[in-house]
Amino acid sequence: MISPDTSDSIPFLAEDACPDPCGELAPWKILIVDDDPHVHAVTELILRHISFRNRTLQIYNAESAAAARDLLQREPDFAFALIDVVMETADAGLELVHHIREERKDRAIRLVLRTGQPGYAPEQDVVLAYEIDDYKSKTELTAQKLFTSVVACLRAYELITEINALNAELEARVAMRTAELQKLAMLDPLTGAGNRRHLEERAAAEIADCQRTGRELGVIMFDIDHFKHINDTWGHAAGDLVLQKVVQTAAAQLRATDFLARIGGEEFVILVPGDGLAGAVHIAERIRAALAGCPVCAQAASIPVTSSFGVTVVTETSLDGALVRADEALYQAKHGGRNQVAAAA
Repeated sequence: MISPDTSDSIPFLAEDACPDPCGELAPWKILIVDDDPHVHAVTELILRHISFRNRTLQIYNAESAAAARDLLQREPDFAFALIDVVMETADAGLELVHHIREERKDRAIRLVLRTGQPGYAPEQDVVLAYEIDDYKSKTELTAQKLFTSVVACLRAYELITEINALNAELEARVAMRTAELQKLAMLDPLTGAGNRRHLEERAAAEIADCQRTGRELGVIMFDIDHFKHINDTWGHAAGDLVLQKVVQTAAAQLRATDFLARIGGEEFVILVPGDGLAGAVHIAERIRAALAGCPVCAQAASIPVTSSFGVTVVTETSLDGALVRADEALYQAKHGGRNQVAAAA
């Protein structure tokens, strides 16, 4: 049994502990699990004035493993638990340790087993079989040794929780960076439109949705008229600016459900779910008019920009056939005088 008398008094409180409550930090949560009320009283008497890292101890008492499970469920973040082995059953304490480590998956809480019947559960067997920090008989766990054990376990718990927090922060940063990289891998770096890979993935999803709902998926293909002339006359920097402005202008005319991708130098594809050929033609005409009415300013020059459009709908289970028909319609628009929309059913 723990001895609280002066012959076993605590001569010092270590470099990190102080005898009086300090500051306003949340206390360390300590769980005492034992079926002997006297053990709870003596343990609390010894521990109640200890403070570590400017944090006092908040002691919770459970007189059975079942009561301890309820406490653990209601009160998270226990730092330390002192657990009797034999309580309502001969191995109740061991089952509680298994519950904490394997069922609750709590690897942070520090666990010390103590028993009045060390021969029943031999120390070597218990230490090897259970993830605990110490195993003491009740006769050897004096006040000084209890203090030492608590402080050592709190120090270990603090380190483990700091490492866990750092790992969680690192994992969050890695996840964020991975998401950013995945997003970048799906975008055209110059214009911010989707790239061909993104188009293929989005098209597969939209086609599947349209097949399920009975809607039609419109496809618009367009490119910038005389784009080589723009590059040759004003330079490639101006050409890049034109590409960016075209994407910005086109995107402003689209709905949230529409999708714009750059698939080549000055060639773009738009997926228009839901409104069929007529709806896709209407959106294409709106984009054409917006581009024609908005010259791009670059190098002190106003560069006129027009585009030609080919529109169709998906009738197959992939985008390939629709792209062929949209390209043919785009060819008709160019040979019809450019800056116009042509459709192919």
